[in-house]
Amino acid sequence: MKVKQMKKYFNIIFIIVLSYFISTGCAFNKTSSPDLLVDNQQIATLLNPETLRSDCDTLLITCIDYRFAVANQGLINETLKLKDNYDHISIPGGIYNLVTPETRELLFSKFALSVKLHLINRVVIISHKDCGAYGGSATFGSEIAENETLCTDLRTARALLIEKYPTLEVNLFLESLAKEGAEVKVHFEKIP
Repeated sequence: MKVKQMKKYFNIIFIIVLSYFISTGCAFNKTSSPDLLVDNQQIATLLNPETLRSDCDTLLITCIDYRFAVANQGLINETLKLKDNYDHISIPGGIYNLVTPETRELLFSKFALSVKLHLINRVVIISHKDCGAYGGSATFGSEIAENETLCTDLRTARALLIEKYPTLEVNLFLESLAKEGAEVKVHFEKIP
């Protein structure tokens, strides 16, 4: 029991500290930071004129796990056709923080900001197997138990969001890594 409590407290503290540094870092960074640029070069990126508007359709909620980042972008940009039209909240554990009462309000506060500033009408939540916030796959005891827990948490997250924002469309995905020959691929499952 002590280990679970310690994990909860660690998660809460981590989220609070992370939120503080993200918000203060952005607030105080009024100029470019030459020490972060390669060979002190400015980086130019072409922006789609459509992205200059102040609203977007969708909010994406994911875990920070780097193993899934490229596949998540592919799903969002190519499969769901949301390129340049979504906000992204990426936080360790993703939905774990939404379904855990101690951290729920922090995630809701960030969510509320996206609703207020960008008028989102859809949320896409992507959870993944072997998530460190849950303790990894071994914590569940079996693949079936892990799948059931993650699907239940995804549905709970959807219910919590719709309870607070009844007009939202919420799409759920569960992703996993699968070895196919010499390659490791990411598989997405749409959760009803």
